[in-house]
Amino acid sequence: MENDQAVATYLGAPDSQTYQAAAESFTRADELVINVARFPTVQAAFDAAPDGARLYFPPEMSPVTVPPSSFQHKANNQTVDAMGVEFLVSTWGTPVFLAVRSSLGVGANGHTWRIGLVRFVGTRGNHTGAPIRGSAPYCSGCAVWSNGDRNYVEYLRTDGMPTPIFFSSWDGSSVNDRTGVGNRIGYLEATRYNFALLFVSQEGYDWGDAYCHDDLDDSGGVNPTHAIYGSASSTFRSRGGRIGKWTVENNLSGAPFQLKFTDGVVAGTLSGNGSAGVVSIQNCHDFTAEGILGQNVKTAVTGSRLVELVGTETCKRPNIGRVSVDKATGVNTESVLLILDESGYIGSITVTSRNTSNAGAEVSLRGVGAFSIPAILVNARGTANRPVRLGNGAEDGRAAGWNLPNVRSVGGGSTYDPIPVEEFAQCYNNAWGDGNAYLIGSIPNKGLFRRGMRWSASAPSSGAPRGWTQTVNGALSSATWAASTAVVAGAWWKLANGRVIRYRSSGTTGTAEPNPTAIGELGNDGTASWEYMADSSGAVVSEGNL
Repeated sequence: MENDQAVATYLGAPDSQTYQAAAESFTRADELVINVARFPTVQAAFDAAPDGARLYFPPEMSPVTVPPSSFQHKANNQTVDAMGVEFLVSTWGTPVFLAVRSSLGVGANGHTWRIGLVRFVGTRGNHTGAPIRGSAPYCSGCAVWSNGDRNYVEYLRTDGMPTPIFFSSWDGSSVNDRTGVGNRIGYLEATRYNFALLFVSQEGYDWGDAYCHDDLDDSGGVNPTHAIYGSASSTFRSRGGRIGKWTVENNLSGAPFQLKFTDGVVAGTLSGNGSAGVVSIQNCHDFTAEGILGQNVKTAVTGSRLVELVGTETCKRPNIGRVSVDKATGVNTESVLLILDESGYIGSITVTSRNTSNAGAEVSLRGVGAFSIPAILVNARGTANRPVRLGNGAEDGRAAGWNLPNVRSVGGGSTYDPIPVEEFAQCYNNAWGDGNAYLIGSIPNKGLFRRGMRWSASAPSSGAPRGWTQTVNGALSSATWAASTAVVAGAWWKLANGRVIRYRSSGTTGTAEPNPTAIGELGNDGTASWEYMADSSGAVVSEGNL
């Protein structure tokens, strides 16, 4: 046709603005349905779409190549309907759909995304480089990136995207400008990711259900991978959210689930299979979960336990249905570390360990308050293991108010060896004088306990004691120090003046008796090393015969 007016006339358009006339003729904006295939570019469709529009990607468009500038929303409350389309990303740090708050606050709120598949096909980058929209480059390589409110990723599948979903707190100035409200995920499947979901400072969120598997770490070890990574600071927290049932497999570079300064979480079952650890909850208050499950768990990252609730300000008031950790063969990392304050409840802790060399505790508990764990079961191989330890490292002894009615370490013939229950409470000032009875096979002869601690015979017989009670605060020891004598790691020996040390390594004692002066002091004795446990030795008495 000879000019724009003729084209407009042919299309039945009211004026000669041919491009806009064509767009309205093909898709009728008043119906709020935009057929993206009928626009010269995908971004042109987004430019034309008003508030509340549905942007429909017909399946025949697949695959869609994503430009380095992303597809940017220019209005609010839009739906992206692309279930039959595959999006290909070749530029590192590029989101597919970018919902950014402008100076007028539009373009970032109320969107729904239904996306078939997003695949990264370019050259991978790393965690270094200039920040993009207030975040490191990997945080911007997303299927969906938004710093707005009330957004919903209803369904998403990604392959190779560094961060499939990122709900950001950046609002133009710094990484911590604003708090997102009411953002949601319906279902997510992600593979070869750094962080399947990354969020910073969110309130009233709902992270739905997900299946994430086979991570791909681009950090060079700087920042390990997580299926969920909730990060903020003590003054810029996330609050009041829900996490559905997430299953993670083969997340080998970091704990599948990591939350920092994220309060009021209510979660379903968080499951990590064949991964490096399970859960790391740091500085979070009121964390509630149906369960934390780890199967075939690999060694956690350096300095971490497989399941931990910890932090500089500690975690407060957790409520967890159950914790179960089944460790892979050869994994010697400690299983559970809880550093808590105020109060809390965990229905049960079950640990299955195939260790042969770990001398640490499977479960370490520290905190001051009222905490209840009705049942702890440790099924472990390795006679140097300790099932439960009150206190941890430099914080030994800072444990009080724990109610542990049923703590058992069972054996299994040639597969598992029972761990002496009398070593449950190796700490400097434990509070286990609670009247509960703990099952053991014979009279306790090593460990640090308080007056009132009771043990029941696990295999009672006629004429034998039915149990034992500790009558004096102090440590129990089965041996008295002697020069030039072989000792084994874990042995408790009494010095001449009644003090008690515990040998930390096997070896042969020297010619002069150790002379420790401060509880917790470490030293060497000949070729062995020791730890000073108590100033005085305790005593136990039989509770009578059957």
